[in-house]
Amino acid sequence: MKKIVVTGALGFIGFSLCLRLLDRGFKVVGIDGMINSQLKEFYEEKLLWIGRNSQFHFINKRIEDADIKAVLKGVDTVYHMAAATSKERSWDELPKTIQDNVGVTEKIISACEQNTKVIYTSSTQVYGERTGTITENTPLNPITPYSLTKMAAEALIKSKCNQFGVPYVIFRLPTVYGPWQRDDMAYCKLIVKKLMSDKNTSANSDRVTEDVLYIEDILDTLIEAGIKAECKNEVFNLSTGKVNEWFRGLALISNKTISEPSDKRLLVSISNEKVVSQLGFKVVTNLETGLKAQKEHIKKYKHLYLRQ
Repeated sequence: MKKIVVTGALGFIGFSLCLRLLDRGFKVVGIDGMINSQLKEFYEEKLLWIGRNSQFHFINKRIEDADIKAVLKGVDTVYHMAAATSKERSWDELPKTIQDNVGVTEKIISACEQNTKVIYTSSTQVYGERTGTITENTPLNPITPYSLTKMAAEALIKSKCNQFGVPYVIFRLPTVYGPWQRDDMAYCKLIVKKLMSDKNTSANSDRVTEDVLYIEDILDTLIEAGIKAECKNEVFNLSTGKVNEWFRGLALISNKTISEPSDKRLLVSISNEKVVSQLGFKVVTNLETGLKAQKEHIKKYKHLYLRQ
């Protein structure tokens, strides 16, 4: 039985990944410092889901405070999901953001054994503002503190993993939605507002609006990258490959029409050809189905989402 470590195990993607790994029979160690006091009830609910599974062990510590070398001993794969996600991170807070997104990444890599594969979730935001089709070979041009540190973490992983002989796979993700999406993200905010009969259903855009993926559609590909021996030292975009999907989802929630750019040269498409051909990635959930599932989830846990 393979042993897996997931950092940020109670975050949106980290938690969903833990559930899928356990369902597929892996032994999982989850690390999460539970640092956001406003999410205390969310943390507790998630731990009720997985905390009693005999194949799951939870470490309630920040990565900076944990004995990572001991945690990673004998581990087959570490999924590094922990990151500073606050949209309020500004250039004034860049040193703190670097420590949260780059410093902890270096600590993890330095603690890995040579047999441990590192799977890192980056963001398509590292490409910056682009038009046309974006591939893994498109030059990076980060324009925010968050995307700058994601690019720096990618560079660190490539350099340090090659130096230590540790295999890695980097995934660049667009916006991800579905059950347990963070409550500061646009889809979740809008759904909650509609449940509250709030006439003002506007919300700030997410960091990435070039594309959007349903959470359940990305999990098996993340796992496949971790267990497929020949998949190493690679970078993959994860995307639908379509245009304006994020905006279409926004329109479905808001019951409004989207305005596409009249100049087709301004349209952006993130290519998924590489991940489809090498890992068999497939988008199986359309926006209508995915948003319905997210709405039903929020209704079920409205005592958490409507707590304010």
